[in-house]
Amino acid sequence: MSNSTVGLLASFEYVDSAVNAIGELRAAGLKKITAYMPYPDHHIEEALGYDQSPVRVWALAGGLLGAAGGFALASFTSMDWPLVTGGKPILSMPAYVIISFEMMVLFGALATVIGFFVNSRLPYVKPMVVYDPEFSAGKFGVYVTVAVDHLDRARGILRGQDPAEIREDPVGVTHAPSGVDPGSEIPELVGVAHASVGVAHASSASDSKKRESRRILVENLKIFGVVIGTIGTFTFIANAIPQLQSEVPVAVGENVSTAELVVLGEALFSGGSCVDCHGLGERAPNLLTDHEGAGTIGVRCADRVPGQDCKAYLYSSLVDPAAFMVPGFAPIMTDQRSGLSNAQIWALVAYLESVGGEATVTGADIAETGGGSSATAGAPAATAAGPATASMDPLEIMRGNLCLGCHVFNGEGAPLGPSFDGIGARIDADYIRESILDPAAGASPGFETSVGLMPPIFGDQLTAGQLEVVVQFLASQR
Repeated sequence: MSNSTVGLLASFEYVDSAVNAIGELRAAGLKKITAYMPYPDHHIEEALGYDQSPVRVWALAGGLLGAAGGFALASFTSMDWPLVTGGKPILSMPAYVIISFEMMVLFGALATVIGFFVNSRLPYVKPMVVYDPEFSAGKFGVYVTVAVDHLDRARGILRGQDPAEIREDPVGVTHAPSGVDPGSEIPELVGVAHASVGVAHASSASDSKKRESRRILVENLKIFGVVIGTIGTFTFIANAIPQLQSEVPVAVGENVSTAELVVLGEALFSGGSCVDCHGLGERAPNLLTDHEGAGTIGVRCADRVPGQDCKAYLYSSLVDPAAFMVPGFAPIMTDQRSGLSNAQIWALVAYLESVGGEATVTGADIAETGGGSSATAGAPAATAAGPATASMDPLEIMRGNLCLGCHVFNGEGAPLGPSFDGIGARIDADYIRESILDPAAGASPGFETSVGLMPPIFGDQLTAGQLEVVVQFLASQR
């Protein structure tokens, strides 16, 4: 820039003096003003005419963009891969609220950070030519750029606020050394003597710029180091938290070995709800130990039904448990096809055969009873058994779905779960409906240890009409 433009740097002891100086300079039509503060002060920001932070606009724009992107992502995904679930529409706005909210927060936060850096002009890549370390130690600075013909007026305004020091420099050159008289004019660089002074001043300015550049580089490296250190710390902590790793489902097909089926069956038996009934010997026969002197299940299974070998009996017991009741036990077990795939059922058969006996299940058994090449032993059930009865009579529905195998109603059933007598006086219809659809959501007083015994299959096994008939019937029992 031309040396016809001059910068005045005034140092003040008090913030009021700096605020008044800025106000008078702006009133005089001088707008190119920079203020230096040892700490943020809203009085100086108001004097400079700063409005509300523009960062909020960045946050709003980012949030709106993220919300719109979330709705668009979910909507186009649903249209590109339509899945009809329970008769619900393909485009269901309430279901998209969560992803839209999350993307709104994400984009809003990113936009806020970007807006902060942009409006703060960070990082600094050019040194601040006009600066004094005193501004970080308690003093306030006001720097104004003026044309030479307005220099006296600007100097008079600054002196009127009793500055500790005033320095004058051509714009683009570092401020004069502290030994320069605050009231002196800028010397005209004419003649040999003045020329040498100008050379010395230019050399001093060059050295000062280099020092300032190095200082800014160091500060930026510090900021970068803090950011990287913070990210690294949180990354280390996140990776140090123990993680639960899901096992990859194992494909089960015709080529699966008997040993593999035994291993998969043992995992299903031990990790599911089987042991809740078959591991105690109270609700159902214990399958892993002796029962009434007949031995373990692998020993006694071949003698249960004449004409059926062990694996045929076990498979039939899993898909039609009411047909093979052991004397002394209530019919509380449901058709396992409602919760397990065909391959998973055969894996259980193989494991139960191996408990005291020899496993004989092969991949051919899976193929003959419905296949299993596309199923996985660790995957959810491929199909459900469907409604146990087509009746709309509430008692028939409850009997057909073995509800009275664990609940008592008018003297019928087993007291393994809460009684249906007077249940409507204890809980409302919404709670009854939720308990049928999601039995693990809670437990009635006194039955906390029974949580998990009721299978979560009735949402698929009952039709919507049957479910509502049962709910309203039970709610009316008072």
